Amino acid sequence: MNTAVNRRVFVGSVAAGLPVLAGAAYGLAATPPARAHDHATAEAQADAVFDHVVREIAAIHNRGTERGFTGEDARAIAAQLRTAAVRGAQIDLDGMARAGVEQLIRRRGRNAVQAIDFDRARATAQLKRYGIAVDDRWFAAGLPDDAMRTKALEELINGGVTEVLARSARVFDKMGSVLDARAGAVARVRHAQGDPVWWSFCWGLLTEIMMLAAQLGPICEASGSVPGLDVVCPALEAALSAYYGIYYAYCG
Repeated sequence: MNTAVNRRVFVGSVAAGLPVLAGAAYGLAATPPARAHDHATAEAQADAVFDHVVREIAAIHNRGTERGFTGEDARAIAAQLRTAAVRGAQIDLDGMARAGVEQLIRRRGRNAVQAIDFDRARATAQLKRYGIAVDDRWFAAGLPDDAMRTKALEELINGGVTEVLARSARVFDKMGSVLDARAGAVARVRHAQGDPVWWSFCWGLLTEIMMLAAQLGPICEASGSVPGLDVVCPALEAALSAYYGIYYAYCG
């Protein structure tokens, strides 16, 4: 990766284009696609569309890890996540996720459900099947705080799991624009007080990582009791892995 990029130009491009991470996630109200009630069955564990999505994200992720992530990579991941959101609407993943999470809340209480962390061993094993090696640095980035967990669960219940997929797609699209501005080469930045690059780009990306991590726990936990819901876990885990890949390429 070219680390000799003009830092001043990068800061300018980020200032112009990347309140986008916060804007993509919080400022846009996407309308979920209409649901065709083609309910999933236990056979959906091998859902061909979701399997294809995860394999494509894995290929993009590994290519980006090897030679540096580009705007094209980020947009390609966004396209796969939008495909997953459409497929999710077709098989009513939102209905399954809402039912599963509400069951968990009735059994354990809301606070306990909010506190569920995603299963690291499960994520590692699932992503390994698709050729993604989970980096130990995932777990060094920290965990979502209580406020983030509360917001994440509210958005999951109100917007559904297809909106979780669509939200991540919007964020990857916005990251693509920023990486394009740097021609695919962004200088690594370090967390330093007052560093505008870190706060405008890296902090926004880290916020998205924490939000998705907070939602993964309840979604994947609920999938244990709701047949068909587990198709979405590898897709979200692959998206999280790609977030981390970009974060550690430019911010670690």
